[in-house]
Amino acid sequence: MTTSPISPAMAMEIMLSKIFDDVFYCTKNRAPKFCESCDGEGKIEVEIPRPHNYNRDIGVYDVKQIECDECKGLGQIKSTVDEIDF
Repeated sequence: MTTSPISPAMAMEIMLSKIFDDVFYCTKNRAPKFCESCDGEGKIEVEIPRPHNYNRDIGVYDVKQIECDECKGLGQIKSTVDEIDF
């Protein structure tokens, strides 16, 4: 059995202090959560059907890039905790 130089009560206080600082003061560096829909680019590609016309006898699907609906074009998803101003 090993002995610790600090008491269990002191170890618990240190651990809770670190957790408190991380949660309320955001001392821990949080990596941004990237949007899975657009892979962090902020834009997605959608197919737009184009009908046939006088120059072409068949319709085609054209590709257009639009702003991602999930992240609103930012590429990162903000949580509600990030929006709270303490």
